[in-house]
Amino acid sequence: MFGEFLSAHALNLACYGAFVAIFAGVERLRPVERQSPRAFLFNLSLFSLLYLGLSGYYYEMSKLHRYVANLREVHFGVSDFVGRDLGTIGLTLRFVLFVLAADLIKYWMHRAMHQVPLFWRFHRAHHSDRHLNASTNLREQWAGTLYGDAVFAVISAPLFGVLSLPIPLTAAYIAYGFFAHANLRISLGWLTPVFVGPQYHRIHHSRLPEHTNVNYASFFPLCDILFGTFYRPAANEFPPTGLIAEQHDSLWRIQLLTFEPVAAPKRRLANRPNLVGTQQL
Repeated sequence: MFGEFLSAHALNLACYGAFVAIFAGVERLRPVERQSPRAFLFNLSLFSLLYLGLSGYYYEMSKLHRYVANLREVHFGVSDFVGRDLGTIGLTLRFVLFVLAADLIKYWMHRAMHQVPLFWRFHRAHHSDRHLNASTNLREQWAGTLYGDAVFAVISAPLFGVLSLPIPLTAAYIAYGFFAHANLRISLGWLTPVFVGPQYHRIHHSRLPEHTNVNYASFFPLCDILFGTFYRPAANEFPPTGLIAEQHDSLWRIQLLTFEPVAAPKRRLANRPNLVGTQQL
């Protein structure tokens, strides 16, 4: 059983690599900045080491997912929320509802990673990339990976069971994270409050003080709008990214950031006309 899982695991890694390669080509059409291939290779290498190194953890998590799904169905008579047995319309509607719910869960998980000093240790490696591009979507350290996967699974598995999606929907769900991080000079214009795009998420990765702790959403800015962290970028606002005083470009050094005490970034509200909401983070 583990061998079958490992084969699928390796196939998933190849798919992630394919997405990085595809977006690396797309980004050349209209980049915010010209970047060396090393920026992509570093993040893909970092992710590959973690993805394969944590294979045992992912295997146990997949078993836990199956156990929870079976528990839901056998003891509570509730089947998986999104399954291939649904018709096209039903599947589409449930998938959209799942993405909305996932966005809400991920929003508060993400916000906690910026506000709680311990969790910021897990997340700062992701924000240390000064050359934001699609591969930054994969830039994590071991603690951030465990936190993100485990907390989301603990919340979502009892609610939704195991997702069984057609390949196109699975690909779209995965690809969106690469799109949001892409090094593309694209503004969504009037759709900015509706969908997270590369410019919207670039503001979140900005190293300028006025952009601290905004635009947490992964798919739809709705949560940012509701909870006062929505920042609408100006038409040509594509700030530099990364951390002001840190730059980490060692595969091994990044894994040690978890053990270094550091203050969480503080949000400043002064001179931020594009920010919706006034509560202090």
